[in-house]
Amino acid sequence: MSPNQPEPTSRFLRACRKLPVDRIPVWMMRQAGRYQPSYRAVRQKVGFLELCHSPELIAQVTASPIDEFGFDAAILFSDILIHLPAMGLDLSFEKGEKGKGDGGPKIANPVRTRADVDALKIPDPARDLPYVAAGIRAIQRTLAGRVPLVGFVGGPFTVASYAVEGGSQGFTRLKTLLYTDPAATHALFEKLTRAAIVQLQAQVEAGAQAVQIFESWLGELGREDLEAYVFPYLARIAEAIRPMGVPTILFSTTTSTHIGPMSKLGYDVLSVDWRIPIAEARAQAPDLAFQGNLDSILLLGPQKLLLDRTRALLEEGSRRPGYIFNLGHGITPPTPPENVKAVVDAVHAFPVPRG
Repeated sequence: MSPNQPEPTSRFLRACRKLPVDRIPVWMMRQAGRYQPSYRAVRQKVGFLELCHSPELIAQVTASPIDEFGFDAAILFSDILIHLPAMGLDLSFEKGEKGKGDGGPKIANPVRTRADVDALKIPDPARDLPYVAAGIRAIQRTLAGRVPLVGFVGGPFTVASYAVEGGSQGFTRLKTLLYTDPAATHALFEKLTRAAIVQLQAQVEAGAQAVQIFESWLGELGREDLEAYVFPYLARIAEAIRPMGVPTILFSTTTSTHIGPMSKLGYDVLSVDWRIPIAEARAQAPDLAFQGNLDSILLLGPQKLLLDRTRALLEEGSRRPGYIFNLGHGITPPTPPENVKAVVDAVHAFPVPRG
């Protein structure tokens, strides 16, 4: 935080900056989604991409978890692949099981060669993605200052995994490209990094007050490949957004052994999954704030166990400033909404140690 910036007042933004808070802030990845009856009602009327292209519907579904559960931050409703059509890829979303819900992404012309990489265009958010900025402005009108808004993009490796594989089909083709044609891989990650930066800049300019980079699949790579192919591009994204003065959050999974190197990439907050205790993560990066790390599957089980684990995590996370309660991954569709509300209420009821 710049010395000239006033201290934030929201508990979420204060926690991002490692400032004292009155209560631990809580939000959850995929807090707007298929577990909500209100979201399912919207999706019965429109397709997934149609929803992502409608500023009014973006605002409605983004704000609904704030109204229904009392989260301390909203996150833009969009998709990490939303920009791929502007880059030249034919993106669609298949229907879910029995034609219901949000199916997986499908790319009809995946990136497989250096020529495919060279053909990709860098999106212009104002021209190619105007509904995202319009959606952010609509969200801010709807939220009316109640909670801050988190913008987001997918990280280069994660987006590349879909672009190269042609959808949610693993990592074999991408890793083969990485090992057989390093130059093409770097060219692809360069373009995806530039695309991420321009999107985040446009989101912040439109009103996002923090941003999260979803590098969900970093655990697929070993340290040598992360340092050669991924970390430099993530550092560039953080460096590009830093002058805008908003907190940056790096999200990944199965990366507990890489926290030390990730802490040097320039992000304000690291979001970790349930595979490492928060105290151990903090010990490896004491200068950063941390977010996480309840296993989302606990939301499907007995509420007593869920709340016991929640309070244990709060005990650990609240020992010093700079902790945001979240999940290690997103809310799953079968989650009972009452379990989500119980966790939010438990977090807000937990007393923060003073002094």
